[in-house]
Amino acid sequence: MKIIRKITSSGKYSKVITIPREFLKALGWRQNQNLEFELDERGKKIIIKDAKDK
Repeated sequence: MKIIRKITSSGKYSKVITIPREFLKALGWRQNQNLEFELDERGKKIIIKDAKDK
């Protein structure tokens, strides 16, 4: 599934991208869940994963 979203501002320095409800439901993610962000500069991608407690 492919959905287009715009980047919007939230305050002076932060940017926001909304995640479609269908994606959250498919991944089993919920509100206030901790997520891990990883930047792949070579592939120009942001990888978002569940931040599991270690």
